[in-house]
Amino acid sequence: MAKGYVPRILLCGAAWREDMAVEVVGRIAFTGSPERGENYLFAKAEDLAAYVPKDLRIFLDGAEISADNLRGLLDGKADYIVFENADEFCGRYNDLSSLKIADRFITAETLLTQARHNFYSPTNMRTLADILRDNKLARVLDLDGLFAETDYFLKPDLFPTVDAVGNFAPIHDNFYRRIYPTLDACRLKTYDAVLIAERAPADFLNTLIDTDDVADNILTFARRGSELEGWLAANENAFAEVVRYNVVNGDWVLLKKRVRADFCVWVVTHKDAKLDALPDGYRIIHAGHAQAEEDFGYIGDDTGDNISGLNPYINEVTAHYWLWKHTNHAIIGLNHYRRFFTTDGKTFLTEAEARSILRDYDIIVAENVMTGLSVSCWQKFMSGGDLERFVAGIFRKHLALKQPDYLDAFERVANAHTGFQYEMFLTRRKVFAAYCDWLFSFLLDVTEEIFAKTNIRQITNPRKYRVISFFAERLLTVWLWQNPLRIKRLPVLFREGI
Repeated sequence: MAKGYVPRILLCGAAWREDMAVEVVGRIAFTGSPERGENYLFAKAEDLAAYVPKDLRIFLDGAEISADNLRGLLDGKADYIVFENADEFCGRYNDLSSLKIADRFITAETLLTQARHNFYSPTNMRTLADILRDNKLARVLDLDGLFAETDYFLKPDLFPTVDAVGNFAPIHDNFYRRIYPTLDACRLKTYDAVLIAERAPADFLNTLIDTDDVADNILTFARRGSELEGWLAANENAFAEVVRYNVVNGDWVLLKKRVRADFCVWVVTHKDAKLDALPDGYRIIHAGHAQAEEDFGYIGDDTGDNISGLNPYINEVTAHYWLWKHTNHAIIGLNHYRRFFTTDGKTFLTEAEARSILRDYDIIVAENVMTGLSVSCWQKFMSGGDLERFVAGIFRKHLALKQPDYLDAFERVANAHTGFQYEMFLTRRKVFAAYCDWLFSFLLDVTEEIFAKTNIRQITNPRKYRVISFFAERLLTVWLWQNPLRIKRLPVLFREGI
């Protein structure tokens, strides 16, 4: 939960409880107005909305103050008037409502249950719903369970799709779409905004860093007079835009990050791709460039840290590896010189279309086709049963060593009659990086062992010497099997005669 939030209270009662830390900025007492709701003295005869109880008297630390003085205290120095005694709270409700500070006086129980980690006001929660709707922030991550802490989780119709991080009561499943135990558990997801409770500035900055790849927008509440309010005012230039919504006791603050707009779909080829008119955001990479007999002027996969020499055996994976090591695109994709994502079956997927899809999905993959043969049977047909079984055993061995949680998924995909083909994808950087971390934790070791135990490099039949690449192609499906990502399947546009 959030760190650094300490409620500042005017305490109406004998003593504060030990249930939570508060800053008691003064002790408040009220006398008079024994007949609640009667005998009001209008401040202006023509304004029936501006009135105070005729005989209500207010005392702060033993000294009498005016209603205006009380409102001033609740404007930056104190957050609430807290009633230790719920009976007195009920008895004073009409008196204090007449002072127009209904959102600022609560019982000790309400403070402990609904305002433990952030300033709570019903008015502010209704305004929050408007902010999310007006800014089209349709997918929100509630990092601190702020909705669950207030009763507004019982009004899910007011709010957009919300996920949460934390542990909650079963009833909260009716509000949150998905609940993650930790931030790391949802790190591959992307949201329109992250909702963060008030923190001390240092912790707030650390949270911004921790959620950098989770959302382009941060929404938080800055109490009037708080350290966070001052820090945000002093660091506006760190954000593309800062929008403040004035509400009770402070501002909802929408922080719009300086978005990394870099987008690139890499087209993998090993020959002259004859692609003179690619859409904006597409580039060509020559896979296996280290062994190429001809240079077509494309970027090669053989500079810096590379595995270009393995291309005959693992195909486009050598380009995949080079992109992992040498690029930092915010959105990255891999297509082939003959196969491209499409939405209409006629034209290549555009950057605008891709960005629109990735607002609702985490990864775009090739539309899968059901076949009569399982994946492993197809590979036995292509490579031969003995070689397929041997290579499958090497994969299982290294998965057991490096990624044991994926063994069941590996077997399930092997026996499936479909999968995500061609190792084509388009996704955000963090998803791409997570997949690469997983894939290359074992694939190169697998390749080295197969080289050491077979004569695969002397085989001339491409169906056989490409056996590792056939296995590599299915690994994207294996990885997606284990990770809760929103998957968008798109048709593939084939270019014939190339």
